[in-house]
Amino acid sequence: MTYELLDAAMNDQRRLGGLLSASISEGWEGFPDALPFLKSSYEAGGGERPWGALCFVLAEPKTLVGMGGYKSDPSPEGVVEVGYAIAPAFRGQGLATEATRAMVNRAFADPRVQAVDAQTLAHETPSTRVLEKVGFRKIGERIDPEDGAIWHWRLERNS
Repeated sequence: MTYELLDAAMNDQRRLGGLLSASISEGWEGFPDALPFLKSSYEAGGGERPWGALCFVLAEPKTLVGMGGYKSDPSPEGVVEVGYAIAPAFRGQGLATEATRAMVNRAFADPRVQAVDAQTLAHETPSTRVLEKVGFRKIGERIDPEDGAIWHWRLERNS
């Protein structure tokens, strides 16, 4: 997702659709509160972030159905964290699994990346099933002050 797409996502959905040459599915952003944070991180990085947000666009009919991406650049230990969201009307079709696989493959194309992490709420959900299908394994649990219990998932390069 470029800075221009992110700006359009926050300010003008019609413009976003025009830039993508796609229709826009309601709820595609999943976590709209994350958009201002993403925009400020892009601004701090000079307008682009190779390890930033991604748009998930269905090929036929061309529709923006979700977003996801990487929480940050690879850590010194070679770990990146992914997150994703799919519009409600497009859930249950394997799109989150496909998008997560693509993000993992993209991450492992960088030789610095040794593992990909993800977090979910600490109970079974469609998101936990996505991670299991892609090959992640649950490696821990922690308490988040806002969300409560969180499961930590990881997929290592050699697994």
